[in-house]
Amino acid sequence: MARAARHRPQAPPRKPERRLGPLRGRWGLALLGILLLTFAAYIPSLGNGYVNWDDNYYVTLNPLVSHPTLGGILTTQVAANWHPLTIASLALNYRISGFDPASYHWLNLLLHLANTALVFFFVRALSRGRFWTTVVTALFFGIHPLHVESVAWIAERKDVLYAFFYLIALIAYLRYVDERRLSWLVAAFAAALLSVASKPAAVVLPLTMLAVDYLRRRPLRPGLLLEKVPFLALAAAGGFVTLSVQRSQGALQSPLSWSLLERAMFAAYGTVQYVGKMLVPVGLSAIYPYPPGGAGHALPPSYPLSLAALAVALPALVIVFRRNRPVLFGVAFFFINIALVLQFATVGTAVMAERYTYLPYVGLFFALSWWLDERPSGSRKRAWIAALAGYFILLAPFSLAETWKRCDVWHDPETFWTDAIQKHPGRIVAAYTNRGNYYRRTGRLEEARRDYAQALALNPRIAANWYNQAVVLARLGSEDSALVSLGRAIELEPGSVRAWNDRGAIRYRRGDLAGAVADFSRAIELDPTSWNAYANRALAYAAMGDHEKALDDRRRAVQVDPANRANAGVLELMAGDSLAAERHLRARPR
Repeated sequence: MARAARHRPQAPPRKPERRLGPLRGRWGLALLGILLLTFAAYIPSLGNGYVNWDDNYYVTLNPLVSHPTLGGILTTQVAANWHPLTIASLALNYRISGFDPASYHWLNLLLHLANTALVFFFVRALSRGRFWTTVVTALFFGIHPLHVESVAWIAERKDVLYAFFYLIALIAYLRYVDERRLSWLVAAFAAALLSVASKPAAVVLPLTMLAVDYLRRRPLRPGLLLEKVPFLALAAAGGFVTLSVQRSQGALQSPLSWSLLERAMFAAYGTVQYVGKMLVPVGLSAIYPYPPGGAGHALPPSYPLSLAALAVALPALVIVFRRNRPVLFGVAFFFINIALVLQFATVGTAVMAERYTYLPYVGLFFALSWWLDERPSGSRKRAWIAALAGYFILLAPFSLAETWKRCDVWHDPETFWTDAIQKHPGRIVAAYTNRGNYYRRTGRLEEARRDYAQALALNPRIAANWYNQAVVLARLGSEDSALVSLGRAIELEPGSVRAWNDRGAIRYRRGDLAGAVADFSRAIELDPTSWNAYANRALAYAAMGDHEKALDDRRRAVQVDPANRANAGVLELMAGDSLAAERHLRARPR
């Protein structure tokens, strides 16, 4: 008797994917509303100036901005980073408005608005048209307070610029995945190249693409990996250049500074803080310093507790949502795009930074807002979704208000550093130093003196702060104290030309001509091109009656800087050589 054939149930045929049409109706209105709210929240940033925290290195003191050359932009590192496209964009701003900060802030905001729109299109395509997932993710990308640092800080142009091309690359890659047209993969690579040239953080793009493959249920086959090879090669090249530049500039702290366990706790602490401040954005600060005490000291309880909490929460999350690809994708997107700055390598002087959340938050908001488009049958799930919707409704106006307030923090160096000091009193040496620098340059000498004193109380081994304090003390008339501060600066940094030169100037004013000559001579030994030291020593020699040496130094000053020809002429008149004096005075540049 023939055995009955076994019939395996056939899976229902997959419906063809519905192509998303152009933005119409509620989609267009939603995008317009999101962009208007984002622009409104950032209006205060348009009236801001510069802050003396990298804005000088990137813009006001950067010759590549005021006098750009293609070779210089492509080969020069700025502030221990290589990002030629970012520097080119700042040079474009200079062509528009010089050093007027308005156009720089406008371009930052326009890029952020463009990125908000790109997030809207990316999530719409990624979720295949889930309305509330798209709206909520794009809205909070636009208005979340932790993104203010990336937008309101001119030096952080690299964030908004790299994200612009990164998002274009992801949108192009999605089109490639859905349509299998090679031209879209080529477009994604071109955008990826521009993104890496804007900020090296874009090197993680191939991993994000794999996360997209996971969400799209693409089988892991050799072809899937092969198509990532150009992106992986680009990432490897960008990573190599970045590490080489940062290592050469000392931006990477020694791996021996903190133990592996301590660095794991830093990463866990940062992760917990980033998630917590996404949900409740309070206590925000431009700088989050490392815990006091340094390597070898016990970390505060929040660090080991963060590591323990994360060790439990992450596996639990994976287990609970193992069948929910959108949630796992969102979590993966977050970690992929923030992993490089979780302080495993202890880069810089802060344990975390708000700018690092600029792209990663897209993943978390995607995972959370996914539920808003669900149609649950049970009352418990309906209550959960209603609570989530209520949370977002409350978070939106709070985020708008906080973003407006945080933009004001970046108004100028005083508002910026005062906010950091209020959030972490007695913790951040650079905050007191840089606010003191701002006070000194604006003539508020007593306030500058107090800030320098506080900076030295926190760390007395920074030569620059002893020098800064000496300059202020001298201008306040306390030359005895200024001499002591300059002596301390020279002890800590014997090669400081400006400290030797300034101490010589004070000794000259106080009649210690021999001491002044000795200090000026040491400055010249350290830097034979220091025309100021030559000119000062010439004055000291002239006061001692040694006009021959004075003339010789003045001539050397002229050789270093022809603008000093007039001074050489004056001294030659003092020496009775009127013909030589006339020759120098006539040669003065006009």
